Amino acid sequence: MPTLTEDYVKNRVPRLMASITGDKFFRDDKVTGFQLRGRRLADSSTLTRTFFFEYLPPGESKKRKKIAIGSYPTFSADDARERAAEMARAVKDGSDPAAIRANQKAKPTLETAWNVFKEEHLTVKEASTRKDYEGRYRRIILPTFKGRQIESITRAEVNAMRVKFRRKPTDLNRALAVLSKLCSFAMVKGWRTDNPVAKVERFDENVNETWLDENELPKFVEQLVKVEGPIGDLMRFIAVSGWRVSAARLLRFDQVDLSRLEVQIADKATKVHATALSTDAAALIERQPHRIGYVFSNRKGGYPIAYDRVLDALADVCKAAGIDRITPHTLRRTIATHSALAGANVAELMQSYGWKSPAMAMRYVKKSESLARKGVERGASIVNVFQKPPADVVKLPQR
Repeated sequence: MPTLTEDYVKNRVPRLMASITGDKFFRDDKVTGFQLRGRRLADSSTLTRTFFFEYLPPGESKKRKKIAIGSYPTFSADDARERAAEMARAVKDGSDPAAIRANQKAKPTLETAWNVFKEEHLTVKEASTRKDYEGRYRRIILPTFKGRQIESITRAEVNAMRVKFRRKPTDLNRALAVLSKLCSFAMVKGWRTDNPVAKVERFDENVNETWLDENELPKFVEQLVKVEGPIGDLMRFIAVSGWRVSAARLLRFDQVDLSRLEVQIADKATKVHATALSTDAAALIERQPHRIGYVFSNRKGGYPIAYDRVLDALADVCKAAGIDRITPHTLRRTIATHSALAGANVAELMQSYGWKSPAMAMRYVKKSESLARKGVERGASIVNVFQKPPADVVKLPQR
């Protein structure tokens, strides 16, 4: 028996099969059961070569089984021998390679697992959340693991994906979160026994801390009050309430109780909503010309104001105010920061702006403490009880 080396399979077998029509098996002399089938059909000059593993299943059965490993050159001789050796070890340990393969085929691929995940998990999420998950899956997860069984994805491969998309740290971090959710779902389904995304390090992200300070805010408000109609009221509502733009846009009259200055919005898995309304926020709702459907609407409640229109109107206000362009979420950061500066504590901030944990509220409390520190230093420098000489700012020449 020959040794089925790469050279033997590539060069020697074609010469041996040159005058043969039909099948001929070549058995390896190193790994028992490892063999190659050469096949040439009568009406074809094409030679196909396929690797097999033949074995006697554990138990009382005396009938030998033969499993196809794969064809050459898709599988090299070394790769095929390694697969055959793995199967031989399984047989020695009392397992049946054919049963193992059948079980593996029963496990879903990434795509199949994702479709079940969408149907059973994502359908209860908001449309924006579903869209976000779909985007991360399509851009990062699917190209990386397309066609793979969900069970076979390893932590090393997840880390390799992290390195590959390192230039998109935020997108990658969100994709890791989505993949982790999918793998946890697979564990519940019995498709996996572990989560390969667990403990995979995330990239640091640049947190956007933009807000309108005591100089910019009056300029912004001066132009904001000039915006007429529902879109103006929507932006004013966001500015005065600190609501997320998605929640404000989709607020409906059946969720509002103006007599109690409250709203009733079901909490989501990752977000909670503020329930108390300030008198200014309630006044903006009260003055809408309709009382059904969406509160802020150009269609008498039939449709919410489009997000793109909010962005365009906000850009116009910023331009008129002579300040840098901001996003709707900047207004949320602005009122939260000013609330903290005015003395709101962690509990008050959590209730006012709908944070589940103290972590976000603490960011604003710490920011207010930092700003307060700067303020007292400015005041002390003006009084200057120690009569310190003023420092001159000198621009150094460029070299």
